[in-house]
Amino acid sequence: MRKITGAIAVLTLAACSGQSGNEQAGNGQGATAPGAGGGSATTTIQPGQWDTTVEIVSISAPNMPAGMTPPRMPARTVSVCITPEQAGNPNAGVLSGNSNQAGCTTENYSVTGGRIQGTITCDIQGARTRTTINGQFTPTSYEMTTQAEAVVGGMTTNTETRITARRTGDCRR
Repeated sequence: MRKITGAIAVLTLAACSGQSGNEQAGNGQGATAPGAGGGSATTTIQPGQWDTTVEIVSISAPNMPAGMTPPRMPARTVSVCITPEQAGNPNAGVLSGNSNQAGCTTENYSVTGGRIQGTITCDIQGARTRTTINGQFTPTSYEMTTQAEAVVGGMTTNTETRITARRTGDCRR
């Protein structure tokens, strides 16, 4: 049982932060973000190297046997390079550091007016996750809260995560 809940937690994190180390994020498809001031200027995240930290706030497994608790994983930080093209069109994969969006779809996803929101549903290797994202961004930082439900082998796990990121400089090549 411990292996199953560990796998669920890893899959949930993978949906939000699928890369580790200094890897380049996926191709960007999405909307640029209009400035909060309502003028004609457009605000997006800045290209460059970004450190993204994923922290599990809470995890529960309603059908877990009595006395067992889901494992708590420590916060994890990944570093990704966001290109100018990706910064101009930030999709969920760009912001999460997950370039492998195969098996995933988004709905009502937007990065506009300083807000990040939407839902990502993934069906990967027999696991189905549905993650709702809510957060805000500036050109050099963003923070999001996610609510995810993962179903693996008939077991459901609900996870809340906090994702924070900041631009740390130019991309390391």
